[in-house]
Amino acid sequence: MLVVLADGKSLEGETYGIEEAFFADKGIEFRIEDCMTEEKVIEKCKDADAILSVYAPITEKVISQLDNCKVLVRYGIGFDNIDMKAATKYGIPACNIPDYSIPEVATHTIAMLLHFERKLGILDKSVKQGEWNPNLGFKSTRLSSLIIGLVGFGNIAQQTADYAKAFGMEIITYDPFIPNEVLEAKGVKRVELDELVEQADYISLHVPLNEGTHHLINEERLKKMKNSAVVLNTARGPIIEQDALVKALKTGEIRGACLDVLENEPAKLGDEILELDNVVITPHAAFNSNQASERLHTRVTETAYDVLCGGVPKNIVNKDVIASLNNN
Repeated sequence: MLVVLADGKSLEGETYGIEEAFFADKGIEFRIEDCMTEEKVIEKCKDADAILSVYAPITEKVISQLDNCKVLVRYGIGFDNIDMKAATKYGIPACNIPDYSIPEVATHTIAMLLHFERKLGILDKSVKQGEWNPNLGFKSTRLSSLIIGLVGFGNIAQQTADYAKAFGMEIITYDPFIPNEVLEAKGVKRVELDELVEQADYISLHVPLNEGTHHLINEERLKKMKNSAVVLNTARGPIIEQDALVKALKTGEIRGACLDVLENEPAKLGDEILELDNVVITPHAAFNSNQASERLHTRVTETAYDVLCGGVPKNIVNKDVIASLNNN
């Protein structure tokens, strides 16, 4: 068997000792490539039994030319680099790792909220420039008087709600798929999306990127927000229409934004959003911790091997293929 990590060589600072040791122990060939185009993925991964990827484009063009592929595994929670419809069409299970960094992303969300509301960046910068003014910038608000609106209420949002509750924040959510008993257990109120953006002081995004969520936060919804509202995004950049967000931030339609993800990554010097003082940006780093990294590499490896051995792991995203796997 052959397992290929399609784009591992393209990722600065990553190591794959866990994968190398695991597959070597199983007698499975493991290769690390640098495929960041469809053509490269086809060239380097065509014969693979399993393909692992972070950002490599696993499109229908790619999937249609995979001769042996039995499983696709994505390093992370999101899976927008994999064409799920095509994977299902060709009967290939596609898996993500939905639980490897739940506390990290929830912590990052709250950390960005605290950083912004307590003006840590503004005050730190001012002191280092020779000022000593505790009243610089806007007046901070006591957290227990704020409403946080969670768009999506999956695992990360639920953990975020627990953290926000510790500060006494009121919590509302928009998620048509989560059962009422889950919301009741967490003490969270369900509202419609437009109600959420109108009521919340912090609007935090926790949905996957797909056709239905692309530009979910657009010019129309930004106009419905309070002018004191702050948008938080630790999910995927294109969930927000970035040009509309920049406009809203520049004109004062909203107070600020805390972004771990952008519509186009990586950011480039000269991007207008980098010039705004009312924006906090981190480089898609919310997932990052020693523990999360170890779990991610381990779970990707175990998931690929499970499917190759005839298993049906719970983290298959395109569940329509499960029936055919069971029949095999």
